[in-house]
Order: sequence, then C-alpha cells, then structure tokens
Amino acid sequence: MCGLENWLKVRYLSVFYYRMRGWPAMTMVILLTCLFPVPSDAARAAPEDKPVQIEAELGWQGQGVPGRYVPAVVRLKNTTGRDISGVVEAVNYFKYSHPVPPGGTPSSGKTSFYPAAAFGERISLPAGGTKKVVLWFPMNSPGGRTDFVFRAGDRELARVSKGIPSNITYLRGPRPGGVGVLGQIPPVLEKVRVVMPDGVVRYMKAVQLTGELFPRRGEELNAFTTILVTGEGAARLSAEQRRALARWVKNGGTLVISGGLAVDEALAALPGGTINVNVGEIKQQSRWQAAAAWLGREAPEPVAAAVVSLSGAGEPWGPQDNPLGMRYPLGNGAVTVLGFDPALAPWRAGALGESLWQLFLATPETEKWGYDPNYSEYRLNRLVNMTNNLPAEAFPGWRPVGLFLLVFMAVAGPGVYWLLRRTRRPEYTWVAVPVLAVLFAAAVYLYMVQTGGNVLVNAVQVVDNRDGEEPSGYTAVGFFAPTRPDFTAVLEDPDRPVQVESRGGRPPELMGEDAEPPYTLIKGSDLTVRFSDVSQWNMRGIAFENENIPETVKGLKASVEVRGNKVLGKVVNKTGLHLDHVAFFLGSNYKVLGNLAPGEDATAELPVSVPQYNAKGSYGPEFPNGWQVFMYPDGPPAVKPGMPSPRPERRLNVAEQRRAGLMDNWMEEFRRGPVETGWPLTVLAWSESPVLDLGLKELYRPPHYLTMFALSPEIKLAAGPFTVPAGLVMPEVTDSQIRGMFGHNNLRGMEGGSVTFAFRPSLPERVKINQVTLRFDYYPMQGTPRRGMSPATKPGPVPDGVLEIYHPGRGTWQPLTGSGTFNLPGDYATTDGEVKVRVTGGYPEKGTGFFFLPPTVAYGGEKE
Repeated sequence: MCGLENWLKVRYLSVFYYRMRGWPAMTMVILLTCLFPVPSDAARAAPEDKPVQIEAELGWQGQGVPGRYVPAVVRLKNTTGRDISGVVEAVNYFKYSHPVPPGGTPSSGKTSFYPAAAFGERISLPAGGTKKVVLWFPMNSPGGRTDFVFRAGDRELARVSKGIPSNITYLRGPRPGGVGVLGQIPPVLEKVRVVMPDGVVRYMKAVQLTGELFPRRGEELNAFTTILVTGEGAARLSAEQRRALARWVKNGGTLVISGGLAVDEALAALPGGTINVNVGEIKQQSRWQAAAAWLGREAPEPVAAAVVSLSGAGEPWGPQDNPLGMRYPLGNGAVTVLGFDPALAPWRAGALGESLWQLFLATPETEKWGYDPNYSEYRLNRLVNMTNNLPAEAFPGWRPVGLFLLVFMAVAGPGVYWLLRRTRRPEYTWVAVPVLAVLFAAAVYLYMVQTGGNVLVNAVQVVDNRDGEEPSGYTAVGFFAPTRPDFTAVLEDPDRPVQVESRGGRPPELMGEDAEPPYTLIKGSDLTVRFSDVSQWNMRGIAFENENIPETVKGLKASVEVRGNKVLGKVVNKTGLHLDHVAFFLGSNYKVLGNLAPGEDATAELPVSVPQYNAKGSYGPEFPNGWQVFMYPDGPPAVKPGMPSPRPERRLNVAEQRRAGLMDNWMEEFRRGPVETGWPLTVLAWSESPVLDLGLKELYRPPHYLTMFALSPEIKLAAGPFTVPAGLVMPEVTDSQIRGMFGHNNLRGMEGGSVTFAFRPSLPERVKINQVTLRFDYYPMQGTPRRGMSPATKPGPVPDGVLEIYHPGRGTWQPLTGSGTFNLPGDYATTDGEVKVRVTGGYPEKGTGFFFLPPTVAYGGEKE
C-alpha cells in the first residue's frame, strides 16, 4: 500500500467512508484495499532494479602490491531485454579516520571513505548477454577499498565493493620483490628466504602468471622485480605481451628464461632480436660439483638433467669452467638464460635451488635505483612537476596589454564623452563607462574561449640516451584551465599507461563517498583523463613514457678524446633542431658550448681529476647547480676554502629558469645515495621545438614545448694500445645497505653496511681491456665516538673485509687488501668495461671505523 495508486484509492475510499459514517463503509474500505491491491512503483520496477549484475576478482590469486598495477577480472551480465552501453570503473577509496571528539575514546572515532581515483573502460552489453573485462590499475593502499561500478551515462546500474588483496611483498627498504612465474612454480620458490646485505631476512611470494592476467604494457608489470619464463608459459603470450615483457626488463626487471629441452619455446617469450643467443646441443649432466661450489653449497647426489649449451653476445653466468647460463644486460635490467630447467631436479628443491634463487632475488641490479627498480615511474613523477613552469610566451606581453588599455581609455574617455555630448545625455556617463568595461572584458574572454586560449598546454620532454643504446623518451603535459571546473584530456592510444597529477583538493572531512574522484581514466577508442573541479585552479598534469621517437633525434652525437689529464669533447648536431645551451659535464666541472644550429658542431676541453682529501673542505664534490650553468658558462666559479658558493650576480630570465629547473630535477639522481661521486661524463642540450609526438587530441592551440637531451659521450680511442685515466669514468652508486654514516671534511665513513659502486665507460666496439687499476684511499679512524673521530693524515693499507671487486667470469666477489692501488687483470671488467666495487663499513666503537674517498678506476687495453 505504498504506491501512488494505493494511496489514491485509500484516500478515495476514506472520503467515501467519511460520508457514509458507518462501520459497513469501513469494512468495505479494508476489503477492497486488501483484495484488489494496485501494484506499487517499486513492484512494477522489480525487473529493472538490477539491470546489470557485476562480480569482480582483484589481483593475481588474490595478491598484489600496494601502489603497483594489479589486474581485476570483472564479469557483467545484462538482465534486461535491450542493449546497454556504458563504462565499467574501478574506484579506489581511501580510508579516513576522523578526530576523536572531546571526551571520547579512540574507538569512538568515526571513519569514512572518499574516492582517490577511478579507472574504467567503455563497453557494450548485449541484451541478456555477459562480458568479461580485465582492468589494470594501481592497487589501493592497505585499509582502503575498491568499488567496481557500471554506469550508463549518469546512471549507476551496478556496484560491488572489494577489500585490498594480500601483499606479494613490501616496497620499503631492501627486499627481494615480487616473483612472477609464466608456467609451473618450482617448489623451491615457495621456501626461499633472502638475507640482504644489511642482515635482514626478506620474504617473498611467487605468483603464477597466465596469458589472461598478463598486461600488454611493460609498465603494468611493475609489481614484480623477477619473472621466470618456461616453455609452457611463453606459449601463452601474444606479440603485444612479449613486447611488454621486454619493456619491463628495460625498466629494471630481472628475467630468467628456463633452459633444458624447452629452451627454444621459452626464448620465444621475447620478441625476435631482443637478445642474441645461440642454442647448441643438448646433453645429459648428472654431476653438479662446480655449480654447488660456485653457489657455496655441498654437491647433491648425482641427478641427471638435460643441459643445453649456449653462446652469443652475452656474458657467461656461473662457474668459469662450466657456466650455468648466459646473462644479457638490457636497459636497466637483465635477461639470464639458463642451460637447465629450474623446475626439475636437482634445482626444483633443496639447498642448491634456494641458493640459485637467492642470487636472482638479491642481485644488485634490482636495487639499482634506491630500492626501486621501476625508476621510470620515479622519473615521470618528478617530470610532471616541471609543467608548472610556463614560458613567458604563454601570457600576453606588455605591448598587447598596453594597446588594449589604450584603446579602452580612448573609447571610455573621449569616445563616450563625445557620444553623450552629441546625444545630449551626459548624465549617462556613470552608466556608460562601467558597461563599456564589461563589454570589453567579455569580448576578450569570448575571444580566448573561442580560440582555445583558456587552456594553456605545457609539454616538457626528456630524450635520455645515457645508456648508449636506443634513446628513451619521457613526456609530461600540463593543462592550466581555470575556466573549466571539469577538464578532459584525450590521448590517441587507449592502452598507454599514464601517471596523473591532480593538485589541489579538499580536506577529507569535506569529501563524501559520492564525490567525484580527483581524476578518472577511461579506455575506449581513445584514452580520456577526466579531472574533477578539485584541481580547477591548479595545473593538471599527465606523464608517460614516449616510444614515438623520430630517427632525427638520434642525430645528436657526442664524443671525447683523452689528451693527458684533459679531455676534448665534441658535439655534433644532426637532429634538424635548434639546440641551445649545449654543455659538457664531468665530476664537478662543466663547460657550455653555446647554441647549435642543425648541422653545426662544437668542442670543449675539460680537466680530468681524482678526488683528493681536503682538510678544509666540506663533504662531497661541489655539484654545479642549474643556475650556475646559465650564469657562468665557462665553468663554476672558484670557491675559497671554508666559504659558501658566491651569490648569483643576476636573476635568471624565465627561459633560463625553466631549463635550470628541468636540469636539477632530472639529473638529481647523481646526488642521490649516501656517497656522492660527481657527475658522470654527460652532455645536456635543450630545445623549444616539437620533438616527440604528444599523441593528444582536441587541442585548439599548439602547446608550449621544452625538451632536454641527455647522453653519455663515447670515449674515442685510436687503434692500438690505449689508457683511460682515473677520474674520467665516474662511479655510480648501484646498491647501498647502510646503517649509519659519518663524515670529516670531504671524507665519508660508514657504520656497518656496504655501498656498491659501478664504473660504466662508454667504450667503442672492438676493444679489449687488459688491465684495470683500482685506487681506494683508506683513512684509519683516530679517536673514539665520545672523544671525537678524525682521520689519519695519510691513507693507509686496506685491511681485510673492507674492499671487494666483482669478477664477472666467476660470478663472485673477490676481497682486496694491502696498498690502496690495485693492478688487476682485464677479466675483472665485463666486455663493455663495467667494473663493480663494494666497500663495507666498520664500527667506530669496536675500533674498526675508517674514512674513505670514492674509489677510482683506470683502464688499459688495446683497440683493433
């Protein structure tokens, strides 16, 4: 009796009863209402109450990593007799705990949820049909929730809430990372416990990956640091998924390819030509003494297994006489092809298999970027902030503004006065002038809206080719549209993973569950990024890796020639672009070559020096700040001992500020880590010309561009014997497990833990390294922590347990003791010249503390 018809009927019969004024009428009302009920609105709409049914499964077997991409399988069913088109979304909600009211207990505090972001896809549901959709989006943080919603226009047709899956791994501090397996998971992976260099045991979980839950973009695999591919698993991948796997490796992943009888099928997991590996004959091997000794384990009982011989451009991995496989560096990651199948005995279980996986899970490459191998995401997060720096040309100059005001004054002054005098209506002056001002302002506003001037688009890009391979492109685009509370950016590629920056917002206590998320990504024929009104007065930004790199970009070449204790650098511009502020950097020195037009080249000379103990200096090298490069193009100014750097002589203009900000932002990695070592040999250049295609749609005005080029010059060597002096190849900190640090002037000390340095020269082809000279200045500590700690006046011999060097052929760390200068054979360097050195700290309270300077490496060899 809650429907409108029932209410009207009861109302009518009640009036009838009032007029009849008797119990017979009352009885008739009750009988008629109960025996002949009219269906209510709710009853009639019952079939349409749930026109779409929705179910969702989040994560890989219910697992994921907070902040990393995770899949969600969403199943939808159309229960109506008509087709429905709409959007299925995954909405991440953050949990907010309200302050406890006065006099209340902690348990009495109110909690609420508010939307953080939404990720969806446009779909069409046929009448009575079902559809399965796999959404990829960053997993929510613990304590939050994810709602899966289907909307048709503004109408919500279905919703289901899911909690947060269990963590594969934690992303804080040293950790082995998530492990994915394409194929059957070896039992040993379920038992591996990795002891990191800091002594902490890290646990991990292995996740079985399938073709259905394997993404088409490498960025969406960032929940894993290691992936094992078997022949069975590789067959499940499409061509797009194979390219995604290769991209994930280049971003810093560690890929292990199973060998044995199915090695050819497993190698097919990567696109053809990604690595150069030759598969030879397959033989049976039953004795594993060499492998066990290399892994530091006792030899197992003889077990026969198929082993394939491998060769190619990679490096042998394992014992020098009987390698276990081949290793291929690829971008920031590496591919290791095993000769055997790790899912079979004697590797599938036991101590031998555990030691094998401990090497893959605790490799320094996975810690290369400060505990985060997905360094491209870190880069994009920093790059998108640079879109706030708009160029001066984005705003009207003083000339058009002055002309506009001049015309307005002419019309509002003499013009209005003449018109009103002519019409003999001078009393309307107080009305005419304000109306004219409103009309002028409205005309300018409408003109800017019609021409797209109400949306300022700022594109900041980086073309980074410091690894000497294919250049990598990074793009960030900012949209400033204060006249649009809700703004939508449209990208042509619907599958492009983007990072969104939505600044501004409201306090959580003012946001409800029904509020629109700050941003929503929707896939379809294109990719739309919808920003809500919370960021209306701020720059709305998106950032992504840009693979659309034109061939002309590769025309920027740089090289150096060694001339005694100096290098002569040369830059050639064959990009077809106008480059400005082209500069060489090395250590704490730099030199600006100036601007280069297409086809031009320029040279610069830089000194080569090694770190020296400065009793009056401060810790670390004096890094050139961005403003110094534009203020002092011939190099940093001299600084008196114990005095700060001189103040700038002038203010940088807007163009210089944008370039300096981008340089400091992008190249900040050289100042990361506990031991600063100086700039590696680098060339930077800028351009305001369009370089990389943005892939944006619906732009009314051309964006403002700023692109920075970064590359490592190749060391030119003449045929015959050569020497690369110490100080030319700067070390990079690739691994740091430090518990405490201390310093004295420009010396540094560690309290326990270790730091790994890598020397990576850009050498030409057909080079053989015969000798590696390592220099490490070790200063014993004098005094105690309570009475003061100071270094010895001169470096002393290196004791045992302080210095180690990695031997790539043996795959082991070799200790070094004695004099601070070590002349080593060339096999301590890889084929491309990489040398790894590890320094382990002491303990001052135990009398083993010391100070040191960053190590240096010199090369000697021969070029064909």
